[in-house]
Amino acid sequence: MYISTNWLGRHVDLTGVDLDALAKRFTLAVAELEGVHHVGAELDEHVVVGHVLEVHAIEGKHVRVTQVDTGAHGVRTIICGAPNVAVGQDVVVALPGARFGDFEIAVATVAGVESHGMIASEKELGIGDEHAAGILVLTDAPAPGTRFSEAYPVVDTLFEVDNKSLTHRPDLWGHRGIAREVAALLGRELKAQDLDITYTDDRPLTIRVDDLAACPRYSAVCLDGVHTAPSPLWLRLLLQRVGTRAINNLVDATNFVMLDLGNPLHAFDRRQIAGDAIVVRRAAAGERFTTLDGAEHEVGPDDLLIADAERGVALAGVMGGENSEIKDDTTAMVLEAANFDAATIRVTAQRLGIRTESSARFEKSLDPHLVGDASRAFCRLVLDLCPEARVTSAFMDVAAPYAEPTHIRLPVSLVERRLGAALGAARIREILTGLAFAVSEPEPGIFDVVVPSWRATKDIGIKEDLIEEVGRIHGYDNITPEPPQVKLIRPDANARKRFEHAARAYLTQSAGLDELQTYSFDFEPLLSRIGYAPEARLELANPISAEMPAMRRSLVPALLGAAEKNTRGFDELRFFEIGRVFHPREGELAAQPVMLGGLVAALDGDGTAATFFELRDALAGLAKAIDRAPLTVRGGGVSWPWAHPVRQATLSLGDTVIGHIAEVHPAVATKLELRQQAAIFELDLDAWRQSAPTPPSYRPLPRFPSVFRDFAVLVGRDVPAGDVQAAIAAASPDRIADVAFQSIYTGAGVPEGEKSLAWSVTLRHPERTLAEPEVREVEAAVWASLAERVGGRPRA
Repeated sequence: MYISTNWLGRHVDLTGVDLDALAKRFTLAVAELEGVHHVGAELDEHVVVGHVLEVHAIEGKHVRVTQVDTGAHGVRTIICGAPNVAVGQDVVVALPGARFGDFEIAVATVAGVESHGMIASEKELGIGDEHAAGILVLTDAPAPGTRFSEAYPVVDTLFEVDNKSLTHRPDLWGHRGIAREVAALLGRELKAQDLDITYTDDRPLTIRVDDLAACPRYSAVCLDGVHTAPSPLWLRLLLQRVGTRAINNLVDATNFVMLDLGNPLHAFDRRQIAGDAIVVRRAAAGERFTTLDGAEHEVGPDDLLIADAERGVALAGVMGGENSEIKDDTTAMVLEAANFDAATIRVTAQRLGIRTESSARFEKSLDPHLVGDASRAFCRLVLDLCPEARVTSAFMDVAAPYAEPTHIRLPVSLVERRLGAALGAARIREILTGLAFAVSEPEPGIFDVVVPSWRATKDIGIKEDLIEEVGRIHGYDNITPEPPQVKLIRPDANARKRFEHAARAYLTQSAGLDELQTYSFDFEPLLSRIGYAPEARLELANPISAEMPAMRRSLVPALLGAAEKNTRGFDELRFFEIGRVFHPREGELAAQPVMLGGLVAALDGDGTAATFFELRDALAGLAKAIDRAPLTVRGGGVSWPWAHPVRQATLSLGDTVIGHIAEVHPAVATKLELRQQAAIFELDLDAWRQSAPTPPSYRPLPRFPSVFRDFAVLVGRDVPAGDVQAAIAAASPDRIADVAFQSIYTGAGVPEGEKSLAWSVTLRHPERTLAEPEVREVEAAVWASLAERVGGRPRA
């Protein structure tokens, strides 16, 4: 968006202002400028007003010889090829020495005649694209010889603002709103507007608004005696400088007021309003509507239409209708000035792909109070442009109740404390009143600030907003920076995070596992492959994918999915994940325990349970690393579909099961096409953390040597290895220092229904060296305990 400083000058006096310095201050205080453009400077003293005295044709040539009075520069002979040049015209003459870009005007001979200048078109002057229409003909021109740039506002400085910088400021989408900010920055008065209009008492139209939420205010005024004609040069210049093409005086007037005050308007041909009625209504489902650009659209109940008694005549807030536009023969018109709901306009503009200057402004939540000013400003302008025009109706206005003014209690001390500057109450009041806030002081040091309506729609609502207003106008660069004095306090220890960090450190650095971070959502195709149909889950209202409709109840499916993706790339896989799972609860928030899951997979030709025991040993080491009691591993009791039917165990704290460990079920491994033998575990890490810590203990190094014995024990296949280990340890607690599992064997030589478990037992006495008789005594006690407790016997 471009802001013309010539245009701003209509609202605030910019005399003597350094515009480049103003631009820098504007960027710091209001909105970032993308650029500052100085235009028209090339129209210097060599470009003047001229009066055509004579025009003569040159036989056989399309150009003509003219005699042009240029005042103090004399009567000049100029060759002109424009078809519209005529005697008596006031024109713009570029004298020799004038430059237009890289082209310089010089005395030249054309068709045998010496030409002393050029009669210029709008395009050559850089103020329009009407080259084909011929030269620029002036109306109400000053005396010949007057510098063109002195008579008309062709020299301008344009501020370029990126629209996104103003999204939060609906009041800055017009030059007057920008001028209000500039006036506050410069400490100057905002010029008053002359909007005095005499209305009649006639109400020739009935106005009905069916949805005041979508259209909080709608007004209409009728004007007769209007006619379409080219706009005066000053108006065309201002519009052109800000990127709007001039069309005719009536359309240009609506665009001018929109760009001036920020409230879009729309003009209807009075002849096309059927039934003398205007109805603001929702469109019917499947209703067709043709906009001004000739495009037909299908609209519906989400769209707001301006209609007459028979059909829609405008797409509210977006674009007018082809069936009611101003024509060249229009003599009576209806002016619409309205306020529309921002969301309604945005939905329509986005769905139909029609983004206009009008919709861009209504999407920002405009001030309903602006409607009356915009309507009166248009009427004043049209009465100036068309002297024979007249207002023939009352100001017909339908509006919802206005919101109550916003009052904010603002302590002066709070402003100074937040900004870090002792501004004083007088300076704070000066800044706020300069921005049109009403300020009173009901008690010493406390301001009651009333927010103006154009800042209350979605901008200013709390005292921090007012502090920002004071700070930006005063200038943050005018506040002396001081380092904050902050008392540093050690934060409370986050026990959960420290616990999880210790677990991660052990699993990655000691156990050799890699950490994964997967989605917290179940992936339905994977669940189907592994045969897992979870219980009630926390369903997502807006899932990122139709294949991820709910929050996960377990970490294991994601671990298996990672193994599936990596099985062909690696011979061994070792990874874990710490993350939350989600269990819905009736009438409560879902339970979200932090779980720990892990997977180890490796090529294994002999079919042993190596991966299972690797994970079991990793969990035993983890218990020491996190200072918690080791988990009890009990065979069986696992019903998850991915668990091996035999090689599985629960993980318990005392009598409470908090997880499971198992080899991956062969059917699941086949479905996932895993090359390796894999084992998995999952446990409730929160439950383990909340268990009693195991205090560090010290055991002195043994003073006497150890004796090692191996036992190969035959037991039933359903006997847990843990029970066998406990039976060995119980045989002689004071002399058995350690019982370590070695292997399991079920091959040749082992009776049907039994298994052979190999154990390494360390014998040691704390007070003496064990003698051979004592060792044999312990061996006998071990076999006796095994026979009594688990039915074990030596393997032959």
